[in-house]
Amino acid sequence: MKRRTLLKAGVQAALAGIILPGTALASYPTRAFLAKEMPEALREVLGGADIGESDKIEIEAPHIASDANMVPVRVRSGFANTESISLVVAGNESPFTAHFRLYESQDFVSTRIRMADTSDLLVVVKADGVLYANQRPIRVGRNSCRA
Repeated sequence: MKRRTLLKAGVQAALAGIILPGTALASYPTRAFLAKEMPEALREVLGGADIGESDKIEIEAPHIASDANMVPVRVRSGFANTESISLVVAGNESPFTAHFRLYESQDFVSTRIRMADTSDLLVVVKADGVLYANQRPIRVGRNSCRA
């Protein structure tokens, strides 16, 4: 009897592993990550809404990145009901770099990004259905991701 239960659990786990990832990947913004132009990438993920500038978005990143393959970035949204935070590096071949969907009271993300060259890091925050942006220039030292 235990063998049958174990076999049933194994089949259920295998099916969950096959079906659930497809559901999760359905919302992955593939077109945005493949876009070569910044406006096109933003439109794919965030729609055609206007983006207003805001100082309520805090960006912590080095002014000069010594290793362009691992640039640490921390973003904190000063808006209530933050829905998502997107990172865009204008100088990269594919500028759309990261997209985070936030839930409940989350307002902070921390990650490492790759940069091809000295460029502006644009952070777009969606809060209560409204888009806000802030940017920060980052100079790249050696070890560009183009190498």
